[in-house]
Amino acid sequence: MPPRALHLAALLTAVLVTPMLRAELYINEIFFDPGGDGVEQRDEFIELRGAPGMPLDDHYLIFVENEDNGDNTGPAGLVENIFTLDGYSLGSNGFLVFRQAGNLLGGAGDSGPSRYSVVPGATDLVNTGAGPGYGSGATSTIGAEDEGGEGSLENGGFTAMLIRKNTGPVPTIGLDLDEGNDGLDNPNGQEGWEILDAIGYFEPLETVYGRSYAPINFGREEPGELVFFDGGIKEIQPNIEPDAVYVGVGYEIEYLGRWGNSTGQTNDDWHISNLTDNPGSGRLTAGQLPDGAPVDYRQSYTGDHGLLASGSTDTPPTQPGESQGSLESNKDVPYGTRLLTNIGGPNYLTGDYNGDGYVNAADYTIWRDSLGAVGDEFAHPAADANHNFMVDGADYEIWRAAYGAPEAPPAAAAVAGVPEPASALLVIAALPLAAIRRRV
Repeated sequence: MPPRALHLAALLTAVLVTPMLRAELYINEIFFDPGGDGVEQRDEFIELRGAPGMPLDDHYLIFVENEDNGDNTGPAGLVENIFTLDGYSLGSNGFLVFRQAGNLLGGAGDSGPSRYSVVPGATDLVNTGAGPGYGSGATSTIGAEDEGGEGSLENGGFTAMLIRKNTGPVPTIGLDLDEGNDGLDNPNGQEGWEILDAIGYFEPLETVYGRSYAPINFGREEPGELVFFDGGIKEIQPNIEPDAVYVGVGYEIEYLGRWGNSTGQTNDDWHISNLTDNPGSGRLTAGQLPDGAPVDYRQSYTGDHGLLASGSTDTPPTQPGESQGSLESNKDVPYGTRLLTNIGGPNYLTGDYNGDGYVNAADYTIWRDSLGAVGDEFAHPAADANHNFMVDGADYEIWRAAYGAPEAPPAAAAVAGVPEPASALLVIAALPLAAIRRRV
């Protein structure tokens, strides 16, 4: 075989073979404090990822309070939620999901259990105990426990930690990992623990006095920003661990998810987003959704969402920089993109048209084979990355820019060997305008 052919064959083999998931364990998705018509004890979920079938004995997912105060006497560092993983294992596809039982605390009645559709092969843990939400202690069938017995994650800031207990104490509610509110007393949380993965979240304005304990931490405010707080003006200087990173995103956060199958601890490894069920996003009602999900959450933006009917495609989705508002996504995911349709599988990743958590030549094939396709909210083309309901050259350029993700090499190197769609783009030019315009 000529050298050029050998090089091409090696390239195609490299990009067509999906990388295997690493043997470590990761926090993959956390959706908390669902807004709009969401129910806090029904619509939250947590997702873990690792090697298929991995046993999880002596593993725990804990949530650590990050609230402090000006006197430095707040509850920062206290364990407030625990998910005990003993006896469980990751599913045959390498995923595990915690879901809720429903039931409104103090409300008018039963809200019904979580009805998200979960990818086959994932370990799907839904509380069927007497407690609301995830349950707590004896009222939970999925090993959950929380400080107030509410069966949900606190709306305030937290640090989520995935730990392996080699020796040392079992995590307990109220255990203080930061007795002086000046940082972790032990870099592993406790002697004998190993922190496998962690992510920190500050609620709005909590960055003034709060403290977070993960390598990468997110909040609304920018460092150095001046805000009104306690009757005065304070400067945002987040309290984080040595060598940790804080990123201000400029909007409220409800969703923390790894970017595709990312494995690192940088801003690029996470999708930090706010979600919406506003009809202007094109969301579908529970009766319209084939999986019966209670709420169809979409990528949100700051601004007037309009008054479009549910499922309408009359107006193109708002894109970054448009006057209506700013996308509440650190990855510029288009407004109206459905983000919760892959629970128990790889997370959303721009350009990942086959949904395997990576952007490679297999996704180009999806784009090429669906070029010219049109759709709507009920039949959305997989290769429509910009969410304008048609597959065209713009979606190729989005795939090309994302090629190699996650953990993509520099852009120049990433696109050096990608397929060029010259012949396919000629097909676009030949398509009747009626075929490629958006269906309304």
